[in-house]
Amino acid sequence: MRENIDVKHLAWLSRISLDDEEAKELEKRIVKARRLIDTLLEAELEGVEPLYHAVDKEGLLRPDNPSRGLDREDALLNAAKTEKGFIVAPRTVEEE
Repeated sequence: MRENIDVKHLAWLSRISLDDEEAKELEKRIVKARRLIDTLLEAELEGVEPLYHAVDKEGLLRPDNPSRGLDREDALLNAAKTEKGFIVAPRTVEEE
């Protein structure tokens, strides 16, 4: 793996400005990330089943028991404008 990275050039391509200290710190972080990725790529995965979810259990969610909610009158109390028991909203699409 090539360890030298032209961070100043990457910064120029990204249209960001870095001073020398920031460039050195960024280079260290990039090299560390690349080493981690290389370590992961070297892992022996022959015969390992794919993991589709971190928890291998079903039905962990509570059952969906709908509740009554608000009455129509209570729901319309804070509406800016109502008409015939419905909330009136401003038009968002122009008619042709």
